[in-house]
Amino acid sequence: MAAKTKIRKLLAVLWLASHAALGGVLDDVRERGTMRVATTGDYRPFSYRIDGELTGIDVDLARALAAALEVDLEWVPTSWRSLESDLDARRFDIAMSGISVTAERGRVGLFSLPYFDTGKTLLARCAVADRFASLADVDRADVTVIVNPGGTNQRYVEQHVHHAHIIVHDDNIGVFDALAQGKADVMITDAIEAQLVSLTHNDLCLSNPTLLLAPVTKAWFMPRDETWRVAVDQILASLIATGTVAKAIHEHVPSR
Repeated sequence: MAAKTKIRKLLAVLWLASHAALGGVLDDVRERGTMRVATTGDYRPFSYRIDGELTGIDVDLARALAAALEVDLEWVPTSWRSLESDLDARRFDIAMSGISVTAERGRVGLFSLPYFDTGKTLLARCAVADRFASLADVDRADVTVIVNPGGTNQRYVEQHVHHAHIIVHDDNIGVFDALAQGKADVMITDAIEAQLVSLTHNDLCLSNPTLLLAPVTKAWFMPRDETWRVAVDQILASLIATGTVAKAIHEHVPSR
């Protein structure tokens, strides 16, 4: 209760500050009575669909953030290809979809406090998984790598894979079926996603379960509005301190 009272007092101060500057995100959210949250809906365990309904870590946390702000929640569809252009067009107030912190994104928007750490790893067809213990095993002319479009997986592959054949799949959902069907040998993706996919796709395995090719930090992504970022960070810090974030992670990643 004390934490909620503290948040309300802080938000009142920040709202008065943002009200003085026309167009502030916090001001807009308060006036509208709705927080617009962009999400891709295609990335387990952060934002995905079961029977058409959004679920995931960031879905739970978006509801908690809206509740703390005492506003309604509006989902705004986005994609990994359009995330930055959607931000530039002010189509959303905050994006919550297991978004990786990158320098490129940091040049056009702001990130919240980090709330989840993972890393890039290798997901392969089980029949050939033992061939891929390292990136060097992947970057060969006789290997086909499949990647989903527009996100950090594609950027990593473009920067680090120079000899293998690369297939860019249409979306981030069907890419795993395509890999399992033998349209490629291996995929580079976030370890947390690879772990969950390997549990639901019998034909897909982590080729080296301990391998992390590069660290990946998850945070929320928002317009370049410092008052809004401070408000979001204060609430996120409270959600971390009270165990709300840990509970959401446990709900969607039971083995973590």
